[in-house]
Parts: sequence; structure tokens; C-alpha cells
Amino acid sequence: RLERLQRVVTKLQMESGLCEEQLNQADALLQADVRLLAAGKPPQKAAEVERDLDKADGMIRLLFNDVQSLKDGRHPQGEQMYRRVYRLHERLVSIRTEYNLRLKSGAPVTAVTATSVTSGPRRPEPDEAPLRYLHELLAWVDENQRRVAAAEWGADLPTVETHLGAHRGLHRAIEEFRAKVER
Repeated sequence: RLERLQRVVTKLQMESGLCEEQLNQADALLQADVRLLAAGKPPQKAAEVERDLDKADGMIRLLFNDVQSLKDGRHPQGEQMYRRVYRLHERLVSIRTEYNLRLKSGAPVTAVTATSVTSGPRRPEPDEAPLRYLHELLAWVDENQRRVAAAEWGADLPTVETHLGAHRGLHRAIEEFRAKVER
């Protein structure tokens, strides 16, 4: 039994490293697109970012299942592995939140920029930036409302705990969002 659990630890260490690489790649692509948006150009890697985030999400769900088997088996590294996977999950939520705020809501901004290029030079209105930011925030809220409404809760304890972890990450992102709104 201990040998089997040790194999799970080794698998968790290896796969969490792969998941971290996946998140690094998604973050690098996201930052490249954010720089493009800042330069007034349309994002080029949004589909890749979303695919990488979805892949990392699936990996994290499987990792949480393995962590649960360690905890059920009372393995001494169970809690340590849980914290490692939970940090990956928090990073995923953070990157996905930035993706939703910057790229998904950035599409209308790009359309406005393209319109201004075809109609000639125009001076941005003083209230345009705050209004654009407000639209980004509203898009983020809409996206997360859809995600919560479509979320499955699972039929067994490990799946429910995985979804609970994801929900806690979203809750933390909402609390951060609240601080931004208050600011």
C-alpha cells in the first residue's frame, strides 16, 4: 500500500511540473497578447491561451483526485502535495481571470480601434478609458456567472472536493475583484 502511494507521489510531482509548464506557456502567450492590445493591435494567441488553460484545468482536476487518494491513504506527503496542487489551481484561476478581463473583454476595444483607423484620426474622449474598463469588468462578471451556473458538482467526494477547490479559487478572485471595484 505504501509503495503504491509513493508511486502516486512521484506521479503527482512529475505531472504538477508539467502543469506548471502549461501554465507558464499560457501566461507567456497571454502577456504577448496583452502587449499587442496595448499597442492597439488585435490579440493573436487568444485561442491558444484558452486551450492551454483548459488543458491545465483538466490536469489539475486529475491531480486533485490523486491528492485525495494520498489523503485517504494517510500518506505523510498528502498535505504537502495538496498545497502544491492548490497553488497550481490558484495560478490557473489568476491567469484565467486576467485572460477574461484583458483578452475576452478586449475584443470590443479592438473593434473600436479598427473603426478609428478607417474613419481617420480621432481624439479619444476623456471618459472613454474608464468606460472601457467598466465594460471589461462587466464582461468578467458575466463570464464568471456563466461558469458558476454551468458548473457541475460531481457525484463522489473527490469530484465534489475538486469542484469546491475551484469554487474557492473563484471566490478569492471575486474578493480581489471587489477590492478593485471599491478602489
